[in-house]
Amino acid sequence: MSLVIGLLGWLFLIIVTTDFLITTVGTNDSSPIAIRVARTAFRLFRRLPDTDIKHKIIGPLVVATVATWWILSVNLSWAMIFYGITGSVVDQSSGLPASPVGFISHVGHLLSTVGGGTTSPATSTISLLGVVVGVNGMVVLTLGVSFVMATTQTVVHGRKLLLYLHASQDDNLMLLKDLAGLTAELNAAPFALFFSHQDPEMRVPERLTEVFAHRLDDAETDWAHLARALPYFRQYSGPDVSSKLQEWLRDFSARHMP
Repeated sequence: MSLVIGLLGWLFLIIVTTDFLITTVGTNDSSPIAIRVARTAFRLFRRLPDTDIKHKIIGPLVVATVATWWILSVNLSWAMIFYGITGSVVDQSSGLPASPVGFISHVGHLLSTVGGGTTSPATSTISLLGVVVGVNGMVVLTLGVSFVMATTQTVVHGRKLLLYLHASQDDNLMLLKDLAGLTAELNAAPFALFFSHQDPEMRVPERLTEVFAHRLDDAETDWAHLARALPYFRQYSGPDVSSKLQEWLRDFSARHMP
């Protein structure tokens, strides 16, 4: 049984690592697992009362939820791997094999690289495997920070463009390049769509929907082509671009929409 648990741990680790790398390093949307975790958290958090506080914290809460999923999943995967190796981790005080909770605690200390646990590796080979776990923890931390920075930078860029839109009186094509750039950034960092703002004029999904909806009838520019490039837009099955925009907004607006 322990061998089966160990093999499942390796499989789970591969799945979680792939999910993590596609989301944090990839430039084409995000992993189907991470985005489902994020959307589920987003739907739950947006049921909170529609106050300024909700719009300030909903984005960070979604990102924190996904980060928690990654950390706990990596921890559990490595704990299963160690558990699959008989007698790999022992209690320091008694010398007896660690309990399941002890395995999780042992891996947690390795991932955080802080040490100080009540368990220890039974052999030098297991100790070397612990080094791999520590490196894994540093990679998760480093790429996780880069992911958060890319997401927040995309949010800031989007809000800067919204400020310009609000101040500009020109509805022609001057903003096409900036909108195309923001759309490309959102595809690379789609978690930016889960961030809101206490000022309705600064909420990226709502304002983007409004901007595109007002320009779809412009015969000189194919705004519909740009709208279809929005993250996850092609998964909607509405009869036209305008109705798909509303479906897209319903999924990414922080306001609770029926």
